[in-house]
Amino acid sequence: MNSDRFLLPAPVEALLWKLGRLLFHVVGLAWQLFMVAPLIIVVVVSFTSASYLMFPPPGYSLDWYREVLSLSWIRSAVTSSLIIATCATLIAVVIGVLASRVLAKRPFRGRGLVEYLVLSPLFLPGVVIGFAIFNVLVMIQMDRVAMPQMIIAHVMITLPFVIRSVWASMAGADISLEEAAQSLGATPAQTFWHVVLKSARPGILAGAILAFTFSFNDVTISIFLTSSRVTTLPVQLVSHIEYNPDPSPAAISTLMIAITLALFVFLARIGGLNAFLER
Repeated sequence: MNSDRFLLPAPVEALLWKLGRLLFHVVGLAWQLFMVAPLIIVVVVSFTSASYLMFPPPGYSLDWYREVLSLSWIRSAVTSSLIIATCATLIAVVIGVLASRVLAKRPFRGRGLVEYLVLSPLFLPGVVIGFAIFNVLVMIQMDRVAMPQMIIAHVMITLPFVIRSVWASMAGADISLEEAAQSLGATPAQTFWHVVLKSARPGILAGAILAFTFSFNDVTISIFLTSSRVTTLPVQLVSHIEYNPDPSPAAISTLMIAITLALFVFLARIGGLNAFLER
């Protein structure tokens, strides 16, 4: 069969290419607006002078930011979230660095299965993971120790971020640097500390920031494990929205957006996002 019969005239092909490119930009712009517009509305509403949620605001004020700082449950929830996120990040970084070293060092039988198991929290729905963790903790009678169970759960869901970024950094490192260090008399421990960790520093920092951000903002996992003694800021925020339709959650959300954005800007400047997306 002659393939030339299926070729379009050059003007038609050029027109279709321009239409396809225009459609791509329109869909991309619509998707960005769909993602960003709710955040912009939340930020604008946080500066309202009204006593209830209303857009556009009748006036602008910083009263709700002052109100947020005076709420007692904010301080306790932020403290709990910081403790949980910090502990989970530190533990996940230690485990993630060691696991990434094993995965990046050399191939072994079953490495693909280990990879899928370790990275599975990135693909599974958060509700499923939270429900499963809750049932396991009940079975081993850890449901009464609120803080440790929350930290364990957050380590499980943040570990893939650390392994993903550190593994990418270690896999792309120059193995000759390790060989040179050992040939000059460095021990394996010294080589690991001064060469391997130094070359993987962007990936480690990227994984730590991603893990901390995800842990601090998580609600789908934490809502299954929260208690009257320990609750995180996102869970407390959801509870507050359910019973109090005032703009204070908008002010809290704006502060969380600003902190998260600052962390990701810092992460992008050090090249950590590239380490996470590679491989």
